[in-house]
Amino acid sequence: MKKKFLGLCFLSVLCLSYTTSVLADENQVIGSEQTVESSSTVSSVDKTSQEVTQSTENVENEQTTESTGSEEETAVPETQVETAEGTMSLPRGRSDLYPSIQLFASLPSVSATNTNTPSKSFIDISSHNGNISVANFQKMKSYGVTGVVVKLTEATSYTNPYAQSQINNAMAAGMKVSAYHYSWFTSDAQATAEANYFAAAAKRFGLSSGAVMVNDIEEPQILGKGNHTNNSRAFENRLKALGYGNVRHYIGLNWLTTGRINAATIGNKNIWVAAYPYNLSTTNFYTQYGAWQWSSQLSFPGINGNFDINADYTSTFSNPTPTPPANSVQMYRLYNPNSGEHFYTQNVAEKNNLVSKGWRYEGIGWNGPTSGNPVYRLYNPNAGDHHYTLHAYEKDNLVKKGWRYEGISWYSGGPNALHRLYNPNAKSGSHHYTLNTNEKNNLVKHGWKYEGLAWYAK
Repeated sequence: MKKKFLGLCFLSVLCLSYTTSVLADENQVIGSEQTVESSSTVSSVDKTSQEVTQSTENVENEQTTESTGSEEETAVPETQVETAEGTMSLPRGRSDLYPSIQLFASLPSVSATNTNTPSKSFIDISSHNGNISVANFQKMKSYGVTGVVVKLTEATSYTNPYAQSQINNAMAAGMKVSAYHYSWFTSDAQATAEANYFAAAAKRFGLSSGAVMVNDIEEPQILGKGNHTNNSRAFENRLKALGYGNVRHYIGLNWLTTGRINAATIGNKNIWVAAYPYNLSTTNFYTQYGAWQWSSQLSFPGINGNFDINADYTSTFSNPTPTPPANSVQMYRLYNPNSGEHFYTQNVAEKNNLVSKGWRYEGIGWNGPTSGNPVYRLYNPNAGDHHYTLHAYEKDNLVKKGWRYEGISWYSGGPNALHRLYNPNAKSGSHHYTLNTNEKNNLVKHGWKYEGLAWYAK
């Protein structure tokens, strides 16, 4: 979700937002862009919003015990809070029904190529992100993002007009898709009504009963109006009664630390907490919760706009990385969009260095044994291309022709055979290796020559 700021001092109300890689020929699949019925222009939100001011500039300024802010402070674009984890910059509330508040961008942009960050597990998106193509979702996957949480609804009067295409394209790219609802309820009855509205939209958009459904409770204008814990439980129970049993709650850190919502009652692992680090690091904080939103300003090379990014501690919102078999190592697959070359390595540092230079990480290519027949790695300094072979005589022949021998890359062994293909039209990236028979067949259809089995993997 893209954010809007609200100046309640010290109040954090938070924001929401091996892989089916881009094949060697970078084919793009076009997903459905069916639009859905929307009511983005409304005179009132519903009974809940009728109880609050219609002006987003005159946000509730009731004094609470934890609030020490002055009226002047409401213009401050973010809140900084000292916690055990350090200084946290906390996002503010936003609502599609009150679009006059500007989307904030005061936090520094973080590139997906930056490896000095917490885990990049999943993003969440809303109408602010517009249409996102299948190819762009696939590109996000190349940076390790494997899940998307799509905003469907708000109150009982708003539906995201891009929701259907966002869901379709994310699914087509192999992303795990969840949904969220921006909540306005201040009573159990209103919570039930909003859950009905949310579930109806999810069903209309084709989300299965197993989809993760999120209560995004952060709106400043409902703060302190009603019992947020009990109302959220009523929302959850109604969704479960309607067949959606996988419910989570998106909650700002300050709503938890000030007791606005009782984490023990909701369940820590059912909470997706939002708190932004002032200084980025590789440390994952707030692991007592199910997930952590750590920035709203993640950018992907070649994709417009910034995205909310999250670490997933329970594999609720993202596809987990499979555990490699015993006595094996994961082989990382990368793609260079400039040269068309695919690269493979078991070295994490090498993988991260290439990603920082613009290569796309495409996930785990295969699991290689820790011993067995050696697979040799060579480099062509003229073409800038790497080649891998199980055969010593092929290695020696290429060295005679000017290739540089770079040592043993990994070992061959196991029941799974990797296919080797050759592109007669490419100077760099002319060879490709894959476990995926469908990918192999697709490349053959596009003119690649199948050269047989390359080596074996676990």
